[in-house]
Amino acid sequence: MYENNFSYGDIKLGIGNFNLPPVLIGTIFYMGESIIDRKNPSLFSVEKAKKRIDTHKKIASQYKIPEMIEISASDSKSMIRYLEFYLDNYKPPFVLGGTFNARIAGIEYLNERGVKPAEYIYNSISNLKNLKELELIKNNNIESIIILILGSEAMTSTQRYNYLIKKEEPNSKNLIENIKDLGVKKIWIDGGVINLESLASILENHHLVSKSLDLPVGTAPNLFLFRYSSPRLNKKYHTRYRRASIMFISTWVSNFIFYGAIEDAIESFASTYQAFEFKKIIKNKNIKLFD
Repeated sequence: MYENNFSYGDIKLGIGNFNLPPVLIGTIFYMGESIIDRKNPSLFSVEKAKKRIDTHKKIASQYKIPEMIEISASDSKSMIRYLEFYLDNYKPPFVLGGTFNARIAGIEYLNERGVKPAEYIYNSISNLKNLKELELIKNNNIESIIILILGSEAMTSTQRYNYLIKKEEPNSKNLIENIKDLGVKKIWIDGGVINLESLASILENHHLVSKSLDLPVGTAPNLFLFRYSSPRLNKKYHTRYRRASIMFISTWVSNFIFYGAIEDAIESFASTYQAFEFKKIIKNKNIKLFD
């Protein structure tokens, strides 16, 4: 019934269509997370980390929404510690995030541990300027990479599309072609949210990339919420409800969604589930809601 997809174990990531529910990705060990020691980020509460990941996975199972964890880190030592914890308690696939130096250390550790490049997704690359990064990807046979489109707030969907397909010298190949030349087999496209206005162009670009390039598309739609205070501090901005509403909209035209901090799993999965179920009803009744 469903068309093409990228497969990661039991997880199916849709490509070229939006028939499958998006893969929801929660980030753990991000900078400033409450479970991490402020003075020494390699130290963290194992109990609380397990609780957050278990909650994420339990809710995903409950709603039958595919999921992954993004492991972030600000430094090399912390990344190794986080990966050690994760692999001792959970199985791949997962997304490898964090700073560039942390990712370098992470890949080295994964190689030592026997985790294959096909079992994780590299997040992310935006251009070909960092030669050390290109060597890292090629020499370690990284199979899956997320391209993050970097641009201004006013960048249109067409400009975002050209970011990917514009031919560059000296080899007259575009960004996607050059990354494929490194041996990468699976490329994800992340729109790069800056504010609410940029999200509109990004979702429009999802249509362009999905239909024209046959690649999975997604983004982190909630990033603009960081400008608002927590509802505990400022009742004017209820970020939980804002997040749920944006997740609902993004679900319609996304193959994957970085919903943000892993502790935001409850409203993120619930919103995505309801959006996908509603979308199926619209499709089954042949209602042209947005035509």
